[in-house]
Amino acid sequence: MNIKIGAKIKALRKRDDITQERLAEVLGVTSQAVSKWESENGYPDIEYITPIANLFNVTIDYLFDHDTAEKRRKVQDYLTQYGKRQLDKPRPDDEQIALMRQALAEFPAEESLLLKLAEALYWKWISCGQWNKTQNGYEIPDVVMNKSPGYWEESMKIMEELLTSSTDDNIRGQCRYWLASIYGAVGEKEKLLAVAEKCGSIHSCKEEILSQSSWGEDGIRYKQEYLSALFTPLQNTLRLLAKRAGADAENKAFTILFNLHELIFRDDCGIHSHWLTFLYECYAHSLIDNNKPDEAVKAFKQAFVHAKKFAEFAGGTSEKTNTSPFTNLLKQSININNNFNPGSEVHGLLEILTKYKYQSLGENADFAALVKEVEDWVAERG
Repeated sequence: MNIKIGAKIKALRKRDDITQERLAEVLGVTSQAVSKWESENGYPDIEYITPIANLFNVTIDYLFDHDTAEKRRKVQDYLTQYGKRQLDKPRPDDEQIALMRQALAEFPAEESLLLKLAEALYWKWISCGQWNKTQNGYEIPDVVMNKSPGYWEESMKIMEELLTSSTDDNIRGQCRYWLASIYGAVGEKEKLLAVAEKCGSIHSCKEEILSQSSWGEDGIRYKQEYLSALFTPLQNTLRLLAKRAGADAENKAFTILFNLHELIFRDDCGIHSHWLTFLYECYAHSLIDNNKPDEAVKAFKQAFVHAKKFAEFAGGTSEKTNTSPFTNLLKQSININNNFNPGSEVHGLLEILTKYKYQSLGENADFAALVKEVEDWVAERG
């Protein structure tokens, strides 16, 4: 970093009408030393930094940075660049890791940047594949395979250090969330239990407290927020438990989830079309596993319907009100920017379809027609 502390001292000295000789006298140094600082031929020893800041009534950050506000702007610019790539791609990649390393070279120890680097490393690890195996009838992580790709170790170390040093509850909460996932996958059961113990119960979380303790329109809005927040963990937990219970139970579980979506969000899902796209993709995978290719194609068609709805929502206004009585007080919004591709859900679906094009569904005529339709949509809209 190009430190201009000498220029800052000179500007502050002139602001307060203090001579170099007087400043030197107050600090107990020679006037030649002050002159060297101001001409950028040397820096004050560390012991003089606090007295200089106190004398001119400024922060130490102000002395070392051209402008604290400018630093915040630059940090936010890095975070925005990271977010643009994340919105356009399902997961961060090497480019995002490199971006955060560049940012931290300029702003070492900046917590928000460290968290994003840890997150990018985590998703890079996930993109290499998560492996499970069956033991005594239960699915458990394949620890050896999960440890093999790397990336998780650096991610874990960064977040463990943030968990110790940060006073920001939001950062600490996010670290616990990502660390729990890592600990579970690499077999660190004691660490997983320890980090979970630090988290609040679902019955004492912010959304629960606000939904039960607020009244009037605020109370309804908080209840709607709580319901919306509960739906994602419910659908993920139910479909995974149903998979273990067998094909019939899994089929019933997906039917229930689709009906719940219709009840809570109606057909006006907005950003929640992302989750319906995902659910129909998962349902199609299940049907393929159970040797029901025709039904799987129908599920993929529904995934395409909702992926297009998401593109319509994301490509339109950045805020939308749902018409459902269960969510009508909530504002659905998405961070729109120039690098965001509203068709990202369709692109993701096409990747999945392309995989099955050369596997189990390759000979299915309806499937081939669907792939062609999705390819045409992507070619036309990008």
